[in-house]
Amino acid sequence: AALVELARRLAALPDDAPRRRVVLIAFTAEDLGLLGSAHYVKEPLFPLDKTVAMFNMDMVGRLQDDKLTIFGSGTAKRWDEMIDSLAKEYGFTVTKKPEGFGPSDHSSFYGKQIPVLHFFTGTHKDYHRPGDDWEKINPAGMRRVVEMIERMVLDTATTEPRPEYVAVKS
Repeated sequence: AALVELARRLAALPDDAPRRRVVLIAFTAEDLGLLGSAHYVKEPLFPLDKTVAMFNMDMVGRLQDDKLTIFGSGTAKRWDEMIDSLAKEYGFTVTKKPEGFGPSDHSSFYGKQIPVLHFFTGTHKDYHRPGDDWEKINPAGMRRVVEMIERMVLDTATTEPRPEYVAVKS
């Protein structure tokens, strides 16, 4: 739902924005070993040397206590300042994890030296269980997460220079 909402918002922008191409992808088989994203970076639709960043939304629908974890905050020099500013604006308590590798699709891109950000609202007792259903989603929280991501995507798509990749030891 977050990806579809982000797509809707970006599609509604005026024709003159953004300057860079934004590609929205829903990968499959993440839990089986990042199979979808690993396949994409081996056979990309658009050249990886033209891919300036990867923004990953994984489990962003159950925001609690305004706590948002963002992995990859150290993978580009400008992420930290932007995250801090937007987190304050959107009322999030953010835990920043600088590393670019982790248990989600952003890892496939970071392995190709592309700056990444992975947005995550935390695990819960229903994780990978039948009880993980739509009525437990926090729509207002998810909207705020998507709004913050939209701002970061648009900034990245319109600002020169491109985010500078940083290798982070993990």
